Amino acid sequence: MLTEPFVLRGLIASVIMASLCGPIGCLMIWRNMAYFSDTLSHSALTGVLLGLVLGIGDNAGVTIVVCLTALILTRLHHRNGVDNNIFLLISGQTALCLGIIGLSLMPDVRTDITAYLFGDVLSVSDGDLAFITLIACLCVLLIVLSWKKQIFIAVMPDVAHSEGINVGLHSVIFMILTALFISSGMKTTGLLLISALLIIPAATARFFSKTPEMMAFSASLIGIFCVMTGFASSLYFDLPAGATMVVFCSVLFLICHLIRSFIQ
Repeated sequence: MLTEPFVLRGLIASVIMASLCGPIGCLMIWRNMAYFSDTLSHSALTGVLLGLVLGIGDNAGVTIVVCLTALILTRLHHRNGVDNNIFLLISGQTALCLGIIGLSLMPDVRTDITAYLFGDVLSVSDGDLAFITLIACLCVLLIVLSWKKQIFIAVMPDVAHSEGINVGLHSVIFMILTALFISSGMKTTGLLLISALLIIPAATARFFSKTPEMMAFSASLIGIFCVMTGFASSLYFDLPAGATMVVFCSVLFLICHLIRSFIQ
């Protein structure tokens, strides 16, 4: 079964996503912006709607909408007069509802909303895999070019600004990184679960990591282990792949948390 082309495509796509979740998820945790990923993932369903309406495909539509949402939120969430988490929650849920309503008003277009929301990793096509690979390469390039400055800004933004680092530019780069990751995760874990894959491995790696690089690398390894284990379990036990991957991430987080609490 593991040698079937559609299975290999799904596994490769999942491993690519898990590899990216390490550095991006760590930056998300260091910036205390877990809600931001949820907002972007929820807005992605509106991107599916846009892609279908314009005939450009769901991958392109999601990428456009998620990146635009990230840029808009960068401008708005510091000056809206509302608590940031509340603002992000309202924005994300509204975008999700608009996407669901819009898709329901298109009776001539056959869509599986469940697959978009929770993923359908075995339906990854050659085109989807090429798209995920392209996005991954772009994310790796952005991470390599800005990693040190991203850490500096995440940990000590005021000091970074005083040192002459363009905090605004690198914040936009971080937002785009997150948006690209989420746009490429639609087929693997789905729009509602992609944030869990982004955050949980990084949160687990934080228990035993002593340096930022160690935390990012460990988070990627944890993500890869969980998606491969979850993927195999979903095949042999006929379980939803995305949900199974996230459950393995959560179980590993709980184990590490209990071990750390016991040691302390």
